[in-house]
Amino acid sequence: MPEATLEHLKRRLELETQSGGLLQLPADFYAGMSAYTQKLKRSAGAGASEMTVRLAAVQARMIESMVRELLQLRVAKAMRQGAILQLLPEERYVCSAEQKFEKRFQTLVEAISGGQPSFLEFAHMTESQRNITVRFVKHVNELVGLDLRRYGPFEPEDVASIPAASADILIAGGDAIEVTTRDDV
Repeated sequence: MPEATLEHLKRRLELETQSGGLLQLPADFYAGMSAYTQKLKRSAGAGASEMTVRLAAVQARMIESMVRELLQLRVAKAMRQGAILQLLPEERYVCSAEQKFEKRFQTLVEAISGGQPSFLEFAHMTESQRNITVRFVKHVNELVGLDLRRYGPFEPEDVASIPAASADILIAGGDAIEVTTRDDV
């Protein structure tokens, strides 16, 4: 980036905050930020002075904070203005999840207020049948899921997709850690 990255990001955030509409960002804006942060982390790697490590960490936190604020601001503007297509692809990726949430939220509220218990049964069933991928950190004996299927036994470092209700219990108990899969991202 032609100017100092932090200054460039700060300027973009200020301009976007002041503008009523969405401003155009360069197509490689987020990739540039990510590449800069990667260089920053490398410079703070093995052999770097303590001061360099501290400065890199502060700069990385500032970048994270400003990118988070810029992204939230731009997504909120686009959603309000119906301008999703004006966003960068990375921003539209975030919007699609938010749109899905909003649609599901609205549908659930309407089903409750409209007296549609069949939709509530569908939502309940869908959530009850959802699986979560976990990595086990301890030995876990065989368990029976809400679907009445048997899972396990599991050893440390085993990975399995199990019913969400069972996974939540194992995660809360420290027996397993949720694994992020491509479907989750």
